[in-house]
Amino acid sequence: MLPLIMLGRHQILKHIVPVLFLLGFTFGSDNHRSSVITTDYGFIDYANRIIICRGTAEIIEKKSSEGDLNLIEKNLKLSKGEARSRARVNLIDLIKLVNFDGRTVGELMISDPLIESRVQSLVGSAFQKGDVEYLEQNQVAVALALKMSGLAEILVDANGYLTEGIAESTYLMTRAVTPASERVSGIIIDARNIYHIPAMVPKILNESQKLIYGPRHYTRSRSVNRGPIGYAHSLEDNNVKRRVGNSPIVVEAVNSDDTVNLMVNNIDAELIRDAEKKFGVLSNCKVLVLLK
Repeated sequence: MLPLIMLGRHQILKHIVPVLFLLGFTFGSDNHRSSVITTDYGFIDYANRIIICRGTAEIIEKKSSEGDLNLIEKNLKLSKGEARSRARVNLIDLIKLVNFDGRTVGELMISDPLIESRVQSLVGSAFQKGDVEYLEQNQVAVALALKMSGLAEILVDANGYLTEGIAESTYLMTRAVTPASERVSGIIIDARNIYHIPAMVPKILNESQKLIYGPRHYTRSRSVNRGPIGYAHSLEDNNVKRRVGNSPIVVEAVNSDDTVNLMVNNIDAELIRDAEKKFGVLSNCKVLVLLK
C-alpha cells in the first residue's frame, strides 16, 4: 500500500471525504427514479440531461532505491490516466444506452458510421466530475460527465424544425394584453400513472394520433440546448419551476402502446394548442413530464 501510506492521513482524508459525498449523491440518491438509468459503472440522468460514469484502476506500486515522493506522484499519475481511459470506454458504452426517440444511440451509431465517429470524438471532451477517488482496495477512480446537449448536437438533424427568428411572432401580441394572473407559463404532463420511458426527443400525440408537440413546434437550437421535454418526479422538484414557470397547466397522460412518446386526450390536446397560440409554451420548450 505504498502510495496511500506515504500520502499521509491528512492527505488521504482530504481526498476520501469528498469522494464519499460524491458517491452518495451520484450513485445512490436517485437510483430509484425512472428518469435515471443506472448501470454498474454510471448513470443516465434525463431530468438533468447529463451522463456520468466512472473508471477505476489499480494504484501502481513500484519500489525505488531512491524512495522519494516523486516516484509516488509518478505512479499515481499513471494510475489516474488508466482510470480516466477506462472511464471513457465506459462512457461510450453508457451513451449507447441513451434513448433518443425510441431508438437508442447505439442503434444510431450502428446505422451511421459518421454518428459513431462523432460520438467517439465527443467522449474526448467529457469533463471530470468531482475529485479523483482513492478507494480502499488500493484503487483510484475517476468520474467523467457529458452533457446531453453535446450528444443532441450530433443526433438532431437540421430539417423539420421551427425556423429561427419566427418562434415568438405568433404569441407576443396576445401575451402582452393578457393579465399576468391569466397567463400560462408551461405545460405539465402527469405520467405517474402510466409506464413511460424517458427519451431525449419524445413527442406528444392526441388520441387521434395527431402530433401535438414535436420538432416543428420548436427550433433546432432549443432542442439541442434545452431539450424538448423536462422530467421531474413531483411538483416540488426544482426542475418544475425552472422549466415551466409559476403558472403551468397540468394534464394527464393517457395509456397507449407507445411507451416513449406521450398521449393526451383530445380535450387536453386543445388546451395545449390554445396555450401555445397565446403564450408560446411549446415553441419555448416549456414542457415537463412528471414520472413515478
